[in-house]
Amino acid sequence: MSSLYKQHQFHLGLVLGFGALLWNGTYNALAKGLTPFLSPVTLLLLSETLTALFILMTFGLFPLLRELKKMDAKSLCISVLIGLLCSAVAPLLFFTGLARTSAMNASMLSSSDIIIILLGAHFILKEQVSRMQILGGSIVMLGVIIVNVSGTGVPTSVHVGDLFIVAGSLFFGMGAVLFKKYLSHVMPELAILLRNISAIVIISFYALFFHGSFVAEVAAFPLQKVLLLLAFTFFSRYLNLTFFYESLDRISATTLALIQVATPVIGIFFAALILGERIQSYQVLGCTFILFGLMLEQVSDRAVDSIRSHSSLFHLSFHKNTVKTVDATIRLLPKNV
Repeated sequence: MSSLYKQHQFHLGLVLGFGALLWNGTYNALAKGLTPFLSPVTLLLLSETLTALFILMTFGLFPLLRELKKMDAKSLCISVLIGLLCSAVAPLLFFTGLARTSAMNASMLSSSDIIIILLGAHFILKEQVSRMQILGGSIVMLGVIIVNVSGTGVPTSVHVGDLFIVAGSLFFGMGAVLFKKYLSHVMPELAILLRNISAIVIISFYALFFHGSFVAEVAAFPLQKVLLLLAFTFFSRYLNLTFFYESLDRISATTLALIQVATPVIGIFFAALILGERIQSYQVLGCTFILFGLMLEQVSDRAVDSIRSHSSLFHLSFHKNTVKTVDATIRLLPKNV
């Protein structure tokens, strides 16, 4: 594989990653508009079913079946596990929390999945995590803590909802690491479809025995909200997942995680635009920490060493008999991964 092709795929992965960032920003605002009418189980089952239909209509049943035949038993088991984590457990936690907190809080707290992805990328995928990325990730988590702790004037149930959001985000992060580790050779859309099918089977079984109000909720669902449901499924689920997994197939999990950490900013915008939620001062403060952490994550250790070296050179230039030199070819940006 030529270096030019690898570079093209990396740049395409970046574009897809920022596209996933945009669609992911719509998730909380659109889902929040549906939680008054559908329980987490019903919303999850409907959205997963519609997402699977969108994938089948876009990529076709037979091409996906041909790709399915190429998969081994281990890959199928991993796909089912990812479906359990990311399309069953995580969304249930997330929708439960979203019904008890604001879409803006959910947007910022969901960025906690970056910690799991960064840790998994380093210890499982053996990707290099720089000192600046660790520092930036720590500041991001500080922003998450500010959002959760600063809302002391609101009911306790909001804090419970925040905990559900964080727990769901952690499961999402685990699924992303597993995909990068074991399913990079699988067509991303097939992995999404298998994830959808796994969730549909698991949630249908749960709804059948433990959630008898599914049919009643669907029957009582307002017709004027159908468009909102379709928008949530198409933008927040179908396009978001497709862009995310296509990007993850081309760039490192670390790079994608550092892009996705800006989701709270996009989420706040859509929450204000769609739901008319008012932006609180502590949310602005938390968002500021998250953005600052994101900027630090984009600064490589080499850039810091370069600045330090140039500063040292400037200082030593005033002294005679200085023999220390600085390599002028030090890169200011990290190499493509």
